[in-house]
Amino acid sequence: MITRFCLIFALLAAIPVWSQTTGTGTGTGTGTGTGTGTTTSTDEEPDNSVLNGGMLTPPPVSGQAYPVATGDEARVNYVSLGLIGEVAYDDNVLAGYSATPEGDVIYSIWPTVTLDKSTLQLREQFTYSPGFSFYQPTTDFNETDQNASMNFQYHPGSNATLIVQDSFLRSSSLFNQPFATSQGDIGGGTPLQASGVIAPFADRISNVANVGINDQAGENEMFGVSGQYGLLDYPNSSQVPGLYNSTLWGVTAFASQRIASRQYLGGEVEHSRIVSFLKGTDSGVQSDNIFPFYTIYLRNSETSTLSISVSGGPEHYIASQSPETEVQAWTPAGTIGVGWQGHFSTVAGSYSHNITGGGGLPGAYEEDRASAAFRRELTHTWEINFSGFYALNKNKTPFFPFSEPGGHTITASASVQHQLSRSLKFLIGYDRMEESYSDIGALAKLPNSDREYGQISWQWARPIGR
Repeated sequence: MITRFCLIFALLAAIPVWSQTTGTGTGTGTGTGTGTGTTTSTDEEPDNSVLNGGMLTPPPVSGQAYPVATGDEARVNYVSLGLIGEVAYDDNVLAGYSATPEGDVIYSIWPTVTLDKSTLQLREQFTYSPGFSFYQPTTDFNETDQNASMNFQYHPGSNATLIVQDSFLRSSSLFNQPFATSQGDIGGGTPLQASGVIAPFADRISNVANVGINDQAGENEMFGVSGQYGLLDYPNSSQVPGLYNSTLWGVTAFASQRIASRQYLGGEVEHSRIVSFLKGTDSGVQSDNIFPFYTIYLRNSETSTLSISVSGGPEHYIASQSPETEVQAWTPAGTIGVGWQGHFSTVAGSYSHNITGGGGLPGAYEEDRASAAFRRELTHTWEINFSGFYALNKNKTPFFPFSEPGGHTITASASVQHQLSRSLKFLIGYDRMEESYSDIGALAKLPNSDREYGQISWQWARPIGR
């Protein structure tokens, strides 16, 4: 039985008053926090107690996305209610299903509720947004969505942090994620599951969960362990011929050493298993990684944070699909990530190379993935956003039944937002998606699409605990 409501997404920031920081360390002190003491705004204060008193958790092992909120927007202890309305035009809502494009106007509405509460020992973040979309003239695509996320961080002591995170999505449209653009999805770690296959208009359920504990064992030493779970389910398999449901289980352990005030060196070991559920059999990909990593914070202040992280090493994988013979091998894998969060701008980018599976694909694939995002506040009322994504998947098990040769995906987005009043915002944007998976039935027929949209949002927010 598939869980229909769940808990969390990833926390984008850690708490300023805690001596140990669990965030990625890519945000400003207001959003990510780095210790206790007197605040400062200088970028060049290596011995500042706020910025360097507690260790950061480097992006390769934090399990979190680089933040996209600027330092000017970071806040905690509030509750908000909101409403988002959108009108969009997509020139190919039959993407992948038909060689003849079909353009539709899409009307969507998302009520939203958010709670962010912080104390010395506990941080709680909840967001929930159901959605309703209406297509004209293709009314068969009319849908109801569910978006939910929760983050829980508890400090049982001054140096330990327990983290529970989960996010849930049920939708039939790739684009119906009303608060996804405010959270970001570019991380500093190596992704476990294939992400380059997109069925843009198909019913799907996804759930991602993470449980972990980090402990700062000494002034400059930290270790942590975590477990991950992921689910991808297509309730209507006839909509996605050639794509399959999958689950992911993983466990990670890391140790980190602060070798200078802004430099971290460490290593992680990771074990994961991805299972894709085919017709009459299962396809499994098991991987074991040993990755050293290095992170340097070129800036780490209340107004600007800039980090560069590199991780990589040997990866061993075993691919299985009954009744075929197992395939196993060693291969190099790794990730490089950059995150900059300033007072008015944020930039994040990453590139990764590893063996993966799932995400709708059967078998084991060598994936090269690159993503980037840029956000800039032009004034107090105007901002611009750009993002791009590229994934190339090459099949490592071409002789497995149901196997696909692979392909590539490219997406690009741009938007401009204007704040009309304290509670009201207006946004216009453009999305472009291109895919090449000629042997996957769900994507074989003209999977590319262009989408233009306008969005207006209202939000009421009230401080709590003050």
